[in-house]
Amino acid sequence: MNAPSQKGISLLELLIALAVLGILLGVGLVSLSAYRQSLVIREAATQVATELQSIRQQARRQSLNFSFQAVEGGNTYKAGRTAELASLPSRSLPPGVVFQRVPAGGGGVTFLAPYGVVDAANRTFTLRGPGNRVLNVHVVGSTGKVVVRAP
Repeated sequence: MNAPSQKGISLLELLIALAVLGILLGVGLVSLSAYRQSLVIREAATQVATELQSIRQQARRQSLNFSFQAVEGGNTYKAGRTAELASLPSRSLPPGVVFQRVPAGGGGVTFLAPYGVVDAANRTFTLRGPGNRVLNVHVVGSTGKVVVRAP
């Protein structure tokens, strides 16, 4: 007589497979959370850099002064014509991101007409996001070139 063959998996094999799967999922969720935090701060830095580049171009095109202003510890900013800046609505950064540090002298930068040069060289906006991740948005030199860097 032939012994009956066993088909399927044992309870022990199933428990081992579930344990390995649980460990892999745990590691994946931690990595996903860190990646998401990184994306949020990068999105905010890109938003600020794009806004600065945009108002620089508008200052050149329209031959008017344009300004960007933020408040330290806040998560909003204003950008637009310098003469109308006080009456413009504030724009928000992504949730969880704040301006950790802004340039001295009002927390802003002004691009002067007609060439879009900066009123004061080398301004830096420091953004802090979820997980205390930090990125700097630099307005370099008097030409107003905008660069995003890690501190």
